[in-house]
Amino acid sequence: MSDGATASTDPTDALGAAGAAGAEPVDVLVVGSVNLDLGFELDRLPRSGETIESRSARRTGGGKGANQALAAVQLGARTVLLAAVGPDAEPALADLVAGGVRLDALVRMADVPTGSAVLLVTPDDNAIVIAPGANARLSAEHVRALAEALGAGTGSGPAVVALQHEVPAEVVAAAVAAFGGRSRILLNPSPWRPVAPEVLAGVDVLVVNAGELGELLGVAHPEAPAPGAAGSGAGERAAAERLLATASPELGTLVVTLGSDGVLLREGAGGPVVHLPAIAVDARDTVGAGDAFLGALAAGLASGASLEAAARRATAAAALAVTVPGARNPGLTPSAVDELLAR
Repeated sequence: MSDGATASTDPTDALGAAGAAGAEPVDVLVVGSVNLDLGFELDRLPRSGETIESRSARRTGGGKGANQALAAVQLGARTVLLAAVGPDAEPALADLVAGGVRLDALVRMADVPTGSAVLLVTPDDNAIVIAPGANARLSAEHVRALAEALGAGTGSGPAVVALQHEVPAEVVAAAVAAFGGRSRILLNPSPWRPVAPEVLAGVDVLVVNAGELGELLGVAHPEAPAPGAAGSGAGERAAAERLLATASPELGTLVVTLGSDGVLLREGAGGPVVHLPAIAVDARDTVGAGDAFLGALAAGLASGASLEAAARRATAAAALAVTVPGARNPGLTPSAVDELLAR
């Protein structure tokens, strides 16, 4: 596929006839971002206009899509990542290659750098700035081509499709249209932007924090953190429960992540709200918790687990994620999750 001055790889060419014929089954398809992260460990976030010294700095692979795909494959799901990268992507892809994420649908752009992010991380908070780079060039055409290669038009395809907002809105909409009704669609609308009604209608499981839920419903609560924030506590849980009580049945299944106060689930339109407590760990870096949760949730649902069972395992995966610096924990394994849940 040629996109003007932009060189890219057509996903149908990359996957080939074997993928289209289903010779390599896919449990989870993640449509999302790949970033090069520059992270700083801090005792506290700087004030406006202030320069402070970090305790450490690291350059790693990142991006919500990449992080979610790696978590899914670490927990046993056969996972494909559809993402766009630039010619500088190899450091961002190393963990994915080593972990076993299928990258044969990767779209390579010749004239734009890989997305990047600067992360300021404290033991209980973080602030992140991203530059989309190649992520902004992923298109609906790439999604439709991959859907055809994976057999979505014939009733087959991945068990779960995981989506987030570090790619253009047209990409998310195209994935919902291409895979809806054949795959279970998970959407984490982070970073926050409004979600079109037709997209919401095609989403099976919506995963948000309390702030994003408030934005979704157009309701502001002082206890709720800003969208994407790592807030926690009884105030946030109470705010989220009030918001869930007002949520339209049309939103269907909702999963609300509450940081150290766990997770709220509302399965189906008007279903009961279930609270899953968080697992207490020595938190070092909260950046990767949400991505580990979503990747683990996708893997669990793809395996046939119930929403509650998958969310319990995802809560454990998120807890493991915060015990190490960076957005990815190489020690995230099914046995590590089992051990944490058994405590």
